[in-house]
Amino acid sequence: MRLTFKEIRDGLANKIFLNGKFIGIVEVHSFARSWRMKPVFHYNYRRSAEFVYKKYDSFYEAGKALAKLHEITFNNADNEDITDEFDLRGVFNTPGYGP
Repeated sequence: MRLTFKEIRDGLANKIFLNGKFIGIVEVHSFARSWRMKPVFHYNYRRSAEFVYKKYDSFYEAGKALAKLHEITFNNADNEDITDEFDLRGVFNTPGYGP
């Protein structure tokens, strides 16, 4: 796993590349001097909110956490069952549907 950082916006943000693939941005919030990540891939919000909304002390820590989130998201996607529930009650009440 090769993690690369590219500084942008005069050092206030970094683009993160994992094995040459762009996976997101980490940026500093100037008042708290903490870093947050902004992934560019879809992730499971319920399982990964702790990574995304956590404040990190450095761009390096935030970038490593972003890489870990990417790894968790795409390595476990094939092995897990889909258990999300869908509310279909409104679908059958639409006009023109059914008898």
